[in-house]
Amino acid sequence: MQRIRALRPVLLPGQFVSHLSAAVLWGLPVPQTVDAPVHVTSILPQAQPRRAGVVGHRVTAAHASIRSRHGVPASSPATLWIECGTVLDVDQLVVLGDAIVTERRCATTPDDLAAALAAVGARRGVRKLRAALELVRVGAGSPQETRARLAIVRAGLPEPELQVDVFDEAGRFVGRVDMAYPEQRIVVEYEGDHHRTDAEQWGRDLRRYRAMERLGWAVVRWTKSDLSTSTNGAIDHLRTLLACTTSRVRRASRTE
Repeated sequence: MQRIRALRPVLLPGQFVSHLSAAVLWGLPVPQTVDAPVHVTSILPQAQPRRAGVVGHRVTAAHASIRSRHGVPASSPATLWIECGTVLDVDQLVVLGDAIVTERRCATTPDDLAAALAAVGARRGVRKLRAALELVRVGAGSPQETRARLAIVRAGLPEPELQVDVFDEAGRFVGRVDMAYPEQRIVVEYEGDHHRTDAEQWGRDLRRYRAMERLGWAVVRWTKSDLSTSTNGAIDHLRTLLACTTSRVRRASRTE
């Protein structure tokens, strides 16, 4: 961020921060390294910047969408998502897309991403972007939540709803959960390390889960290892739970 902002005084008219660097300015989840170059795009006929640690790009005015972020001209969220199609894989584009359409500061909808994609025509990365757009959803609370949802869907399980509010019998709010199957009354929560290390957060989580379980909800808690070394076990557990609860719901509906 410091290196990006340090370039502001030397950017010429028609030049702006783009690609992964624009995502960093917007506070969006993209892979970062300490020595990553800063991406700067120039609107034709402006020449590309020639500086150490800078990667230059050129576009026509029709393909540039610039907004100010922290006082630096940068690609708009929808445009930077398109730009990142050349440097990110499909899952990374879904993670980025989920954040863009969920974060209020981006003020961007899935339709905005679709319109930006339709406007670029045939170019490198378009196939990945099209595949990613099909999987982008509003409501993801973190990159790991997006990855958890992708693991569930790719295992052939029903796609869970995102950011579901749970209420008790009297209509009182109990809590909002990352993912859920309301009909089966199953909650899927991804717990980052801060849930464990923050004692206050840990206590709130446990009280919330107990309240949901008293209401008949099954609470499935995933951690980092469930998205790496233990994915098959986590998926199998969820699959079994879905099968059991779906059968119970069907039996209950037949008796009503």
